[in-house]
Amino acid sequence: MDENETPFLTAKSGATWYFNLLGGTKRRGPWTMPQDMRVIGPLGGANLDLTEATLPANPVLTKISLVGGVSLRVPADVDIEVEGFRLFGGVRIAPPTATPARKLKVREYSLIGGIHIERGN
Repeated sequence: MDENETPFLTAKSGATWYFNLLGGTKRRGPWTMPQDMRVIGPLGGANLDLTEATLPANPVLTKISLVGGVSLRVPADVDIEVEGFRLFGGVRIAPPTATPARKLKVREYSLIGGIHIERGN
C-alpha cells in the first residue's frame, strides 16, 4: 500500500482495516493515523513514519501476519506500549528523548517478525 491508497474497510467500531496479500503497509509524510489501525496480511509488515502524522488520543496499531514486523518512526514525546506474540523476532524501542506527552499502543502478532521503533523530530 502506498501513501495515497485508502483503507480497505472502516468498521462500525471505528477500526480502520488495511489488508495486503503480499507486501505491507507504508505511510509517511503528513497523514492522519486512525484511532484503531489494523494491518492484516500473510506476508508483509507495517512501516509507518508518524513524525509528521496527526495522532488521535491514545491510538492503537494492531499488525497480524505470518511473516512481517512493525517498523515505526515516532515523535520524541510519544510513549510506546507493546503487546502481542511473535515466535521469532524481538522488540527494540529507542528511549524517549523528551517527556512523554502522548501514548501509542502497538500490538503485533506474527510467527516471524519484530518491532523496531526509532525516535524522530
